[in-house]
Amino acid sequence: MQVRADQIETQLQTGLKPVYLITGDEPLQVMEVADTIRVYASQHGFSEREILHVDPQFDWGILLQASEALSLFATRQLLDMRFSSSKIGAAGSKALQQYLSHPPQDKLLLIQAPKLDKAVRNAAWVKALDQVGAVVQVWELNASQTQAWVAARMKAAHLKPDDAAVRYLAERVEGNLLAAAQEINKLQLLFAGQPISVEQLAAVTADSSRFSVFDLADAILAPDVPRLKHILEVLREDDTPLPLVIWALGDVLRQLEEGCTNVRYQRSNQHLIMKTTRDRQALLQHAFKRLANTNFMPLYRRLAILDQHSKGVGEGVSKSETRLWDGVFDLALALMGKRLFTQ
Repeated sequence: MQVRADQIETQLQTGLKPVYLITGDEPLQVMEVADTIRVYASQHGFSEREILHVDPQFDWGILLQASEALSLFATRQLLDMRFSSSKIGAAGSKALQQYLSHPPQDKLLLIQAPKLDKAVRNAAWVKALDQVGAVVQVWELNASQTQAWVAARMKAAHLKPDDAAVRYLAERVEGNLLAAAQEINKLQLLFAGQPISVEQLAAVTADSSRFSVFDLADAILAPDVPRLKHILEVLREDDTPLPLVIWALGDVLRQLEEGCTNVRYQRSNQHLIMKTTRDRQALLQHAFKRLANTNFMPLYRRLAILDQHSKGVGEGVSKSETRLWDGVFDLALALMGKRLFTQ
């Protein structure tokens, strides 16, 4: 069965499954789901625990031996497996399917694995596990989900931030929930039970957000100027290559130009919408309508100039990195419809 991370406590109350697979690339959520299962299992008699680290050289016979071994103290045992990769090969698949065909009643198998790609999600061992156990897929949170998560976490910690303080912290920890939890723990010591303003928060928190160039698209499509500015600041501080940032802007530009042209000529954009993530689909549709009458040719020219200058070539190339980043910001604003070039 499939279980969301926020549903795990409810599922456990209906009864422990013989096996749990927690998969995803958001470490704090994976860790907390695993901890919840371990605590519940311990409370229900699984007092022994054996940790198995699975790498390419792992001997899968160890799993089968552990599943058949009797506990020294006749207690139930938690087998805690940590996969270094979700691709476990033929030997791993065979061993897990054999284990899952008759899971021992005195064992609980807990597997933590990196995010599963489509091929692995369709693997025989995953399907077998889904039949007898629970699969918890942990997804990275988008901007609005991060803000809601931060608000809930701060409330649970008995903190009283205003709305601006919640947004401020969410922006600074986006993509890094572990840093968010650490910041909230620190705020508990400083402001327990007290109102917290954005000014107070800014004075004591670090910027721990993690962004990639792909996050630019969401900010542009939203359109969210403060978030766009913050993402670009973080990318620059992380020494992200400018040509890569400009490539990402070009990708957004091409999508917008095609989608807006389709809107003007009353053609379907379904093929564009379905190629993107679900949380970005509505943003794209709104952007196509909002920018339908935009002249994109000046933006293509500006993109080409920025691309050349970022590589140190072209007429009038500037050696100022600040000017180049300012140019990137201006182009991103234009893609939002906030400023349009005429040259």
